[in-house]
Amino acid sequence: MRPKSVILGERLSLLAILLLVVLAALGWNDTVAQAGVGIAIFANVLLIGLFLLATLWTTRLASRIGLGLLIVMTVLNLLGFLYQVSVGALAEGMFGVLTAVQAAASLVAVVMLLRPNALAWYRAKAEENEA
Repeated sequence: MRPKSVILGERLSLLAILLLVVLAALGWNDTVAQAGVGIAIFANVLLIGLFLLATLWTTRLASRIGLGLLIVMTVLNLLGFLYQVSVGALAEGMFGVLTAVQAAASLVAVVMLLRPNALAWYRAKAEENEA
């Protein structure tokens, strides 16, 4: 049975992914104007797909590789968010608020997935798979 921290981490990560979808939709016209339709589709599908894949690997299969990927992607996401804040480029209005909430949700999700009971669950699942 999955620990509560893994379940909460999964839910927060899925919330962050849902917010990525909303942000992609809200920023679609700007992204297409800057990069074109093909790159906009590729970038959004890749980002959202990798976050979803890493979340499901981590929370459903107890994958340490998935957890590592999720940590790396969350750190990169947070660095991008903090860079936007530091140079004053964070969007105003609802887009900026959703960006901040998305970054916070993904950070808290990873923190929940790194709690001691979650780490013990990953270890126990790894031992089960080895046996």
